[in-house]
Amino acid sequence: MWLPLLVAAGPAHAHSPVPGIEGFYVGAAHPFSTPSQALLMFGFGLMAGSFAAEKVRWILTGFLFATLIGLIFGPRDANIDTIMFAMAFITCAFAALFPGKLAPLAMVLVCIGGLLIGVVSIPDDGPMRDRLFTMSGSIVGANIGLLFLWGISDVVRERYKWPWIGIAFRVVAAWLGAIALLMLALGFAEVAPSS
Repeated sequence: MWLPLLVAAGPAHAHSPVPGIEGFYVGAAHPFSTPSQALLMFGFGLMAGSFAAEKVRWILTGFLFATLIGLIFGPRDANIDTIMFAMAFITCAFAALFPGKLAPLAMVLVCIGGLLIGVVSIPDDGPMRDRLFTMSGSIVGANIGLLFLWGISDVVRERYKWPWIGIAFRVVAAWLGAIALLMLALGFAEVAPSS
């Protein structure tokens, strides 16, 4: 009895995006779409998560302005994955070695990395309206993503007061730094000619 109704059912559109705004969703996911960007963003989250909330607001504000500057004034078609892996390694090493310390240096790292995230988020040529949707999605995705990563770290540190929690965050930062360094090394490796 239900078989004809099931066969006649069409596709569901419960979560379809607003027409014409697909670029916003693409842009929002972009800061986590490549290994270099994802490692850099997670490194920033671990680094920011080690600071007190009153210092993190400056880090988040610096990141916002740096991504905007990179997105607006950055060169198009920049291939900077190698630089981003190096920056991810430096950021993760900083998070592992100096958690919650040297806030001015953390601010410099976040601003440089924010510029890089902004530069690689510049969309391809196309209609200006579509490019603006994608660029606004990139800004929102990068900044909400960093805020979310910091929030997870802050909640874990506040909720669980075990002494090894800080060590666990440092170990995760060191692992991510090692992955970034390995990816950086692979980027420089040359394929040996076969004889």
